[in-house]
Parts: sequence; C-alpha cells; structure tokens
Amino acid sequence: MATITKRGNSYHATVSLYKKGEYKRETKTFSNRKDAELWTLEMELEKGRDKNIAERSTLFPDFYRNWVHTVKKNDVREATFINYKRTLVVVDDLFDGIQLKQLDDLVMQKKIDQYAETHSKKRAKELVLKIRGSLKYAYARGLISNNFGHLLKSKGQEQPKRNIPLSITKLKNSDNTA
Repeated sequence: MATITKRGNSYHATVSLYKKGEYKRETKTFSNRKDAELWTLEMELEKGRDKNIAERSTLFPDFYRNWVHTVKKNDVREATFINYKRTLVVVDDLFDGIQLKQLDDLVMQKKIDQYAETHSKKRAKELVLKIRGSLKYAYARGLISNNFGHLLKSKGQEQPKRNIPLSITKLKNSDNTA
C-alpha cells in the first residue's frame, strides 16, 4: 500500500514492499501531489507484475560483479571468464555510486562514451556487449523496468595501423645481419 504525506512544500511518497518475510520501503519526494500519485500507482503496478522493486536500489557495479560470478562463471570458458573479470574494474570505475533504478540508456551511453574517449573501438565494443548481457539479465529478473541494452552504441578511438610493410632492401639487410 502506498502513502503520500505533505512535508513543507513537497510530497513524500512511500510504497511498502513485502517479500520473503521482509518488509522494505521505497520512497521518493515530489514537488506536487499529482506526480507523487502517479509514481505510487506505477510502483503498485510493478509490484502487481511481480517485479523486484526492493532490489532496484542495488548499485550497478555490485549487481554486475554478482552477475559475473554467479551467472557467467559456469556458462563460459575459463579464458572468457578471465576477460569478464577484467571488466569488473572498468565497471566499478565508470558506474561508481549508480543504482539500478537510476540507469537508463542516456546515463549508460554517457558512461560508455566517457570510456571510449581513452580506449580503442574494440575495447569499447567488448564492454558494451558485456553490459548488454547484464542488462538483459536484470530486466528478466525485474530489476530494471525496460531493456535498453540494444540502444547502447559503442564508440572509440581509431587506432593507427601498426602493420608496416618491409621493403625488399630492408628485408635483405635484416637477413645479412642474422
């Protein structure tokens, strides 16, 4: 059940959540009563659809770490799992302090663009693919309201080609020195 109380010039909305013998509350403050009523109705609908509202306050880096160690550990080869573990540091740095309920495609894209400024296109694409997988899992578990992973675009720095062909004279010189 939701309650709305007036505090000064704002309205404080509270939705009670009961799951597995535990009571939790989700609260939010609004400037007008209409917005507060709309939010409480949306939260009640989400509860009715059996969405996991209480765990939406989990930090994204914590969720991602848990997803890597529980879901991906037994699904992928050891070398791939090591690659997933390397992305943990990147996700911790980029999404520090961001909760699942705060995530949307704009927030996520800004963080990915920030990462892409200093990294190659390939690395940025690998990060986006891993994040998309975790977002799909979060959506399936009801931790985020929509799956926006397909909206994320990977950008990055074009690296100059390192493949410099040898001329025949340089090739002959290198053979003579050996």
